[in-house]
Amino acid sequence: MDLTGLVGNIISGASKIDDGRKKIATDGLEHVGRLFYEEGIAIALDTFKHAQASADPQTLVLIELTFLQ
Repeated sequence: MDLTGLVGNIISGASKIDDGRKKIATDGLEHVGRLFYEEGIAIALDTFKHAQASADPQTLVLIELTFLQ
């Protein structure tokens, strides 16, 4: 996977985590929120594993900063 794909996956994961956190706090949407949150975490962890396999420190830093933002 190239750098753009890795960053895109992190953005997708972060978006799902954020949506999940918002829905967990809403009455009646707790279950959907948990599913979004879990899916976002899974995407982020999978992407970090791919980035670590590339062994490029610049890529790891870029992905970490993207996820934190």
